[in-house]
Amino acid sequence: MKIVQVVPKSGIDTKLKTLLRNKAAELRGGRTSFHRDRRGRWKHVKYPGWINLVEISGGMLIAEIQTKVEGTEWQMLRAFIGYLDRHLGEYIESITIYYKE
Repeated sequence: MKIVQVVPKSGIDTKLKTLLRNKAAELRGGRTSFHRDRRGRWKHVKYPGWINLVEISGGMLIAEIQTKVEGTEWQMLRAFIGYLDRHLGEYIESITIYYKE
């Protein structure tokens, strides 16, 4: 399992989770690689697994990446970080990856 901590830039009024949800809605229909499966859970169109999202104090976003096929977390991780960079990069201060067993 990989844990991704996303820290927003200071002075951002809108929460990262809200920005992410709004971007996914804007890109809905074939133009996006991630979609909201249910509240707090996102899936990728190609890679089997999911990302659980939680927002914590300070507006930080915590994403827990889990896959169904062992050894494929790197694909979901790469896709998710790329998605964040492309669509929310201007709002992000830093991204930290924690490697959990």
